[in-house]
Amino acid sequence: MPPVPFTQGSLFGEADAIGYGSGQVYDEMVTGQGRLRPHWQTFMSTLGPLDSDQMAERWEEARRLLHQNGVTYNIYGDPNGMERPWPLDMMPLLLPAHEWKAIESGLIQRASLLNAILTDIYGPQTLTRYGRLPPSVIHADPGFRRAVHGIRVPNDVHLHFYAVDLARAPDGRWWVLSDRTQAPSGSGYALENRAVIAKVLPDSFRHCQVERLTGFFDTFKETLLSLAPRANGTGGARSLPRVVLLTPGPYNETYFEHVYLARYLGLTLVEGADLTVRDRTVFLKTLSGLEQVDVILRRLDADFADPLELRADSSLGVAGLIEAVRAGNVVMANALGSGLMESMAMKSSLPTLCRHLLGEELRLPGVASWWCGNDAERAYVIDHLDGLVVKPAFPSLSFEPIFGAQLSAAERSALIERIKRRPWYFVAQEQMALSTAPVWQDGRLQPRPLVLRVFLCATPSGGYAVMPGGLTRVSSESGRLVVSMQSGGGSKDTWILAPRRADVSSAQPRPALATEPTASGARPSANDLPSRVADGLYWLGRYAERAEGALRLLRATQSRLIDSNMPGATLQVRPLLDLLCSLGMIPADMAQVTESGANRGLREALHAAVNDPDHPNSLRAQVLRLHRTAYSVRDRLSMDMWRVVSAIDRQTQPPKGRMDPASLLLRLDDVMITLAAFSGLEQESMTRGAGWRFLDIGRRIERSLHMIALMRGVHVADLDRLDEPMQAATLAVLLELGESVMTYRARHLTSVQRSSVLDLLLGEEANPRALAFQLAALDRHMRALPSQGVGTGTDPTGGALAIVAAARNGLERTEAMASGDALRALLDTLAMSLPDVSNFLAHAYFSHAFARSA
Repeated sequence: MPPVPFTQGSLFGEADAIGYGSGQVYDEMVTGQGRLRPHWQTFMSTLGPLDSDQMAERWEEARRLLHQNGVTYNIYGDPNGMERPWPLDMMPLLLPAHEWKAIESGLIQRASLLNAILTDIYGPQTLTRYGRLPPSVIHADPGFRRAVHGIRVPNDVHLHFYAVDLARAPDGRWWVLSDRTQAPSGSGYALENRAVIAKVLPDSFRHCQVERLTGFFDTFKETLLSLAPRANGTGGARSLPRVVLLTPGPYNETYFEHVYLARYLGLTLVEGADLTVRDRTVFLKTLSGLEQVDVILRRLDADFADPLELRADSSLGVAGLIEAVRAGNVVMANALGSGLMESMAMKSSLPTLCRHLLGEELRLPGVASWWCGNDAERAYVIDHLDGLVVKPAFPSLSFEPIFGAQLSAAERSALIERIKRRPWYFVAQEQMALSTAPVWQDGRLQPRPLVLRVFLCATPSGGYAVMPGGLTRVSSESGRLVVSMQSGGGSKDTWILAPRRADVSSAQPRPALATEPTASGARPSANDLPSRVADGLYWLGRYAERAEGALRLLRATQSRLIDSNMPGATLQVRPLLDLLCSLGMIPADMAQVTESGANRGLREALHAAVNDPDHPNSLRAQVLRLHRTAYSVRDRLSMDMWRVVSAIDRQTQPPKGRMDPASLLLRLDDVMITLAAFSGLEQESMTRGAGWRFLDIGRRIERSLHMIALMRGVHVADLDRLDEPMQAATLAVLLELGESVMTYRARHLTSVQRSSVLDLLLGEEANPRALAFQLAALDRHMRALPSQGVGTGTDPTGGALAIVAAARNGLERTEAMASGDALRALLDTLAMSLPDVSNFLAHAYFSHAFARSA
């Protein structure tokens, strides 16, 4: 029996261990005589002579596309950063149509079998009652969810989305390594792989007549729609079901895929905090209140789904979710408890169960497995340990695969004792040689072991559909015993070759969800934006403006320190240093430096204020906050906006060595241009919905607070105590930081005057940098927000509007510009009251502390 060891785990969590036996390895591209297999001939002919320079150019194109699209996977604790670029090899895996047809048939049978087993286990349990399945296999598995036993799922379908890991034995047959039934990952990466490779190798893709993937996702979307407990359009009050994709959040290893699939399928991406259960019904917290949720496509392990009935320490799930499922008011896909089928302990029972439940022989064989919880199988494992690989029996257990042949006598004895002490924790499998596929590396083709993950979805009619392709993963080295992304492994697109051109599936119109227009043209309300997303966009605007304010201040200071020939540079350094100190960007004693560029400590402090990520008020720290916030609302940002955010992050990464002053100034200039691109996309490319309004509200509040901080930092109310040259230098600095130098020059040909500068930066509603402009914009935005918010008052923005109105009235008093005492009092009042606008908005739209049912 061809065997292969394979650890349980997610796509990236644990390595896929591969052991090589002494048999011949199957090569996917060439025969044992070194000839190209027939289905590879067309593909290789389209590549020409495999010129290394040309192939390197194509590889660079693929890398750039992946980078521009922000395709990453996350690794916790990585010193090089959590986000890793997605490793894609540009040589696809090719499978002919006749071979795929056999695989497809076997996978559909396997999905039906596992679903039937789940239906029995969480229902009548006849399999264990009549001895066809050992009860200990179920009850020893931590993945068995007693809390959901007896809950009837629609149409008895537990597996709505399912993945299988396959490997090819030396004899050419495909074998099942493992099943993914909890929350299968990888389909979004497979879709992205296809998008990139089809662009890099367009001629090859066209001539090889590759099956398209879109039809599979259309079917899956139809299935999700069909699961909704409420009938579409019931009573005229409901036109479309609401389907959401539940993610653990931006720190999950496959968060990119969650965002990608939510966008592609038209789902609302939510975290546990976005949902709440009221009266055994799940609601989405939106700006206009609570909106009922019909279907949840979960990418969250069942353990964490409901802290009331599962893991009490989970902050990722929704309290009361199981009760809502039990009441039939919401459907989970996959059903809670479906992860039980990932158990390795059950694999040896599948052939018998297939004959009993389906009346058929199992078409796709699995790797020979022995569960040590069974006395006879445990005895076999102990007697034949040298030829087996020992692994965890259940996904929740965690230890590295143990190759029996590599153990010393003492280690072998210790392992046997561990097995005897807790036999139900262990499964043993044989080893087999995996097939190899070509990868392009170091300017030539090299063979690498592969594992193929294939995806299936339930259909509305009750069967299963198979994605015509999959995610192929390859090892980092030809002799390496693991296939793991963390260890440098890669991925491939998987091409299923249609026998005739007419057989290539074409894209079909996708069904609508609650996030899309209906057939009648009605569109969902713009106010159904999840509150968490609105909160994230609000802070994205604030962090973008905060980064820009810090950048302008640092750039103005640096330019004067390295170029003392600038008009007024020497005098202008003093107020700039005062501002840096008042904003906590440099130490307070640095404000006393008078000689431009002569103080080494000042240069070090400025370098830290630009590049030090641990400095709380540095430019780098602000950009990290900007990037982290953008990542949390990535599904709401356009691809161009995300590329700009990524560019800002790259441009502000700390240099490996010390930067000279001119290089530092050039870096600041580059970042300013990129930040301007972000602002431009925000103003010119975002639909004027609630999301844009909250983003701009955040920007306006932050710009207001920053202008007030600048005025107070240079003690603008007390400028008359300074000599005339110092007054002029301070006012010139304020004009530059307020991006108003050209406007002032166009209006006033004389030297800078205090009253004119204050009028332009504080009271001029036509100046986008003026405080009055920000307050007017805030007033317009808040009046356009939904009045049926979730606060306790009838007008959720009333308090915020009152603050803004008082601020505008204060600016309209002309004596504030003339009297230092009045101006000082006004700035102090604004500095204390404007932050409360943020508190009012959070209470009205983000917290849902007093939310009502829809």
